[in-house]
Amino acid sequence: MTKNEILSYPEVKSLDSQCKKLVVLLHGLGSDGNDLIGLAPLMSREFPDCHFIAPHGVEKFDSAPYGRQWFSLNNRNPDYVRELVAKNTGLVTDIIQKKQAELNLTNKDTILIGFSQGTMMGLYLNFIQKEPFDSMVGFSGRLIAPQECINKTTPVCVIHGELDDVVDVSSMDETVEYLEKYDIPYSKYKIPNLTHSIDDRGIQFAIKFIKIGYYID
Repeated sequence: MTKNEILSYPEVKSLDSQCKKLVVLLHGLGSDGNDLIGLAPLMSREFPDCHFIAPHGVEKFDSAPYGRQWFSLNNRNPDYVRELVAKNTGLVTDIIQKKQAELNLTNKDTILIGFSQGTMMGLYLNFIQKEPFDSMVGFSGRLIAPQECINKTTPVCVIHGELDDVVDVSSMDETVEYLEKYDIPYSKYKIPNLTHSIDDRGIQFAIKFIKIGYYID
């Protein structure tokens, strides 16, 4: 993917004239930014000072002739996957930093929201930051932990459907164990009767979490 293609993605400008926050939406495997940008109109009503971007995965999806991915899952060896994620975080960082510069914002003004593989990339990216992000929300994801957890400050919210048949809900428990190990502030929500998707219950929980940084229903 060319640099120009990487830097071309759907976005929704802040409703307020002055933008104070950047929200980065990271989509799931085989999808693209056009899918997750649909969250922006729902959330912008609650966060009118937020600018939303939904970058496309930095690689072509290698299991279909369409779609994008943040990294390949053809080889699921944990160490190999970690290497792929580490390699591609630089491209994701470039996307975020370029938009931050345009909006005169920094990491402390930036919120990450991921779904599935986007959550995996988002969590990894969050934990390696020297300057903490504002907050991180992960839907239906799994932890891919870096060699060293640098950022222990950013509050993290993990949300998962109890009936998820793609990424088992036990993955959320593994992420929570990691968060507790490093004393990272977090909130969690297991959603009854939900498969591998995002519903209004999860969105409303995420909104409350972002507003106060630490929310448990």
